[in-house]
Amino acid sequence: MFKNRKLFFLFLFLLIFALAGFLFSSQIEDFFIRSKNKLIDFKKELIGEAVQDIEVSVSAPPPLQSEKEAPNPKLTQDGTIKWTNINRQNNNLPALREEEKLDKAALKKARDIFEKQYFDHVSPSGKGPQDLAEEVGYHFVAIGENLAMGNFANDKELLEAWMASPGHRENILSKKFAEIGVAVLQGEYQGKRVWVAVQEFGTPLSDCPAVDAKLKKTIESNTEKITSLSSVLEAKKEEIARLRRQDETLSEKIDEYNALVEEYNALVAKTKKQVEIYNSQVSSFNECVKKYQ
Repeated sequence: MFKNRKLFFLFLFLLIFALAGFLFSSQIEDFFIRSKNKLIDFKKELIGEAVQDIEVSVSAPPPLQSEKEAPNPKLTQDGTIKWTNINRQNNNLPALREEEKLDKAALKKARDIFEKQYFDHVSPSGKGPQDLAEEVGYHFVAIGENLAMGNFANDKELLEAWMASPGHRENILSKKFAEIGVAVLQGEYQGKRVWVAVQEFGTPLSDCPAVDAKLKKTIESNTEKITSLSSVLEAKKEEIARLRRQDETLSEKIDEYNALVEEYNALVAKTKKQVEIYNSQVSSFNECVKKYQ
């Protein structure tokens, strides 16, 4: 009788142990998995944004119109640029670089003035200096324009007239401009033959630190992969949690899971570093742009 009772309790103990193992195996395995490799936290919103639409203030003083009549008026592009830079150097400022695209923008403006018979920074069609710059492919963080009409004796006299005008002088001596384009053109304006002179001032976008667009695409691609890996890991975790300890594939599944966690964590660490570099570029770019607003 005692022997049977002993066997009975032994049988009961084994049964309870088996049931406990069956009921709590998923919790035990889940704890085991989480204790081996923990996922690094990653947030998509870490990526910064560069300035997309730069608010450029256009420096365009009222056009200068002279009634002086020189006997043989003659203006030249090279001479206008030369005397512009002489005035800058006399004021301890660096010379402006001549930029071909700004030359084209200036010439478009001069021709448009004669063709449409107006004298203003904004054409009858609504185009201003920034529009002309964009049309010729000049990407800028600062833009300005000086206009003059009249029969000036020469380039030196033209610059003297501009320098005597506070607004035009400010453009010529501005520290925010690095490049210049000039056009001088003679034509008919309201029945009179006159010269039109155009100065286009600018600082190219390239003067500000570049923001690596390819790096941003890489970050976005990595972020998508991280999201995908996260879903795969969650699915594998649930699959392992459903397996019993006795399952022959359990160890293999855990190894696969942990290997994938290592891949995930490495990609997260790499992407976070890329985000840090990219955001630093964005910050430097935006600080540079602010100087020209």
